[in-house]
Amino acid sequence: LASGFRLLAPPPPARAEDHALPPQVQSAVDRGLDWLAKNQKASGEWAPAQSGPSAAVTGLAAMAFMARGHVPGQGPYGDNLNRAVDYVISLQQPSGLICAHDGNPTMYDHGIATVMLCEAYGMLGGGDDTRQQKTKTAIAKAVRLILDAQKIPKDPDMQGGWRYSPTAGDSDISVTGWQLMALRGAANIGAATPRSAL
Repeated sequence: LASGFRLLAPPPPARAEDHALPPQVQSAVDRGLDWLAKNQKASGEWAPAQSGPSAAVTGLAAMAFMARGHVPGQGPYGDNLNRAVDYVISLQQPSGLICAHDGNPTMYDHGIATVMLCEAYGMLGGGDDTRQQKTKTAIAKAVRLILDAQKIPKDPDMQGGWRYSPTAGDSDISVTGWQLMALRGAANIGAATPRSAL
């Protein structure tokens, strides 16, 4: 091309072995999940030693199980996942905000927890209608808070994003990334997510 860039041939079709995890990686992941299962609190949370309860840490730990193919309510970690979902839902405030504290990373907690609930919602079922309904309700409230926080007046170069607080007048790329993933996850499961917000 005139600009100096050249077109590359499309990549070859993916092969099953290209996506297989090497055995030593699978073993490391499984040992990590076993450690997480043994270190989950009775309440369903995982919390870092240096701080108190965290919706974000619990959400990330639960997503690690689901990424490995484990499902809430089923298999060796089904109870761990059910308790994590219940714990995160228990943290939701009347405003829809999901967080275990009022510190700076509030919207991190909210975004990560919402992503996890969206992932779990798609896997819940098999007779667990009550937990699935509670999760659906929590996601709807969480999405409403994300959409309302996006509408806070900001400078033009900050508009459309999010920051640590749902009422912040500025934006941050990593906080925004988590809210965007939460909205995308909610849209994937049929939640009302305006395309304009995405």
